Amino acid sequence: MALILSGAAAEGLTAGGTAETPALQSFYRALAAQNNADLQAAELYYVQALQQDATLVSAAINLAIVYEKMHKDALARKYYNEAVRVAPRSFAARYNRGQFLQKHSELEAARSDYQVALEIKPDEASLYINLAAMELRLFETKLDIQLMAAAEKNLKQAERLKSKSPALYFNRARLFELYNFPARARTAYREAMRYYPETSAEYQTCQTRVQRLSMQLK
Repeated sequence: MALILSGAAAEGLTAGGTAETPALQSFYRALAAQNNADLQAAELYYVQALQQDATLVSAAINLAIVYEKMHKDALARKYYNEAVRVAPRSFAARYNRGQFLQKHSELEAARSDYQVALEIKPDEASLYINLAAMELRLFETKLDIQLMAAAEKNLKQAERLKSKSPALYFNRARLFELYNFPARARTAYREAMRYYPETSAEYQTCQTRVQRLSMQLK
């Protein structure tokens, strides 16, 4: 999740771009507490900030992030939704809610949020990769070839934007697997392994798939 650190990071702290106010003073107290891992104090001040100014989008997003860390997902969902309600064209609101929904396997809804986020910020390579990952997962259940085409297009766009994310190589490998191109999939998994730490779960997943594909290619 992307913590909103300042007005600039959130395209303006509020939907209306409010100047320094009691609400913003509460926001910055909350932010300081959150940065010090004092989640209870952060919760208190963010709630206070929103009571003082219900359009404080960054406070709603950060409060949702705090609730996720506190494992209060129902409250996190409430405040992500509130941020999008107040500022439906906010990149930060759409991106953060999209991440939350993706994590909870609500792929169609997450995909919708990411698509809006891309309309606002079309050069964000990570969004194209996230979209492709969800489209590949959706294809596995829906078997809609248009999802494969969309995933391929999004991965190519991330490449054009010069993304070096391991997830780009991993999802490209998944795409080749689903297209039944095992040799190309194995090469892409090996490429992804160069970017993941050897102790990571992602590295182990890639390694397992390389071994399986190698057996398949014998």
